[in-house]
Amino acid sequence: MKRINNSNFELIEDIIQTIDFKFDASRQNKLDCFKKFWKSITGNLSEVSRVYDILEDDTMIVICKDSFVTNELYLQKNKLLKKMEEKMQELGITIKDIKFNYKKWKDKDNEQEI
Repeated sequence: MKRINNSNFELIEDIIQTIDFKFDASRQNKLDCFKKFWKSITGNLSEVSRVYDILEDDTMIVICKDSFVTNELYLQKNKLLKKMEEKMQELGITIKDIKFNYKKWKDKDNEQEI
């Protein structure tokens, strides 16, 4: 049985950190684009909803102020998804689904950072 050579372990850690940083930077770029376009697409509902996160499978999570807003947006989900896909396609970003959540909402005054 051969013994594994661990002499380049520090180099491997550096490579992994670089890859993670690039992934986080591209993820943050996507998130910023989604936040920008969410306000333009939803109109009045952008005051009571906002983009929270993007999952690895190109699913966007939107947090809402209460369950009524969540239901309203869920009923308009197909329209919103179609508009987002059109705008994001120009930038080369894909979006497959939107999930809505009202349990993570915080007031902007009390919000640290999302």
